[in-house]
Amino acid sequence: MTSSGDVENDPGDASRRGSTMTGTAFDAPTVEITDFLGLAGREDPQSVFTCSSRVHGVTGTLLVLPDALVLSEDDGTVRIPADEVDAWWDSASGDAFSLAVQGRHRHSVVLLSEFRSATVHAMTRAYGPLNRLSA
Repeated sequence: MTSSGDVENDPGDASRRGSTMTGTAFDAPTVEITDFLGLAGREDPQSVFTCSSRVHGVTGTLLVLPDALVLSEDDGTVRIPADEVDAWWDSASGDAFSLAVQGRHRHSVVLLSEFRSATVHAMTRAYGPLNRLSA
């Protein structure tokens, strides 16, 4: 995974100029970060939002694409076409939260609570505001 940013307009850039770290001048922030261990997995170039985590031994992955939503856990992966997403909601529980999606069937994925705000934001942009269907 490679990330890059706008070094010239980085608001934190001025505070780091001239500071030292183990005797080496730190004139500019790191512009490129490489995931040497492959911890991030493969990145889909079409993705609007992606997150993955392992909570209490369960791996969960969410991939929001322009035309579909992909939910994965240890027991399998489901791809839901965007036009079949009827509703979605989230439920928090300690250090994790569950994202549930209602399409033809109800599906859910468990992710770390640190991803909750970003996930809700991405889902709202892609599928509209939170919408709970009655049971």
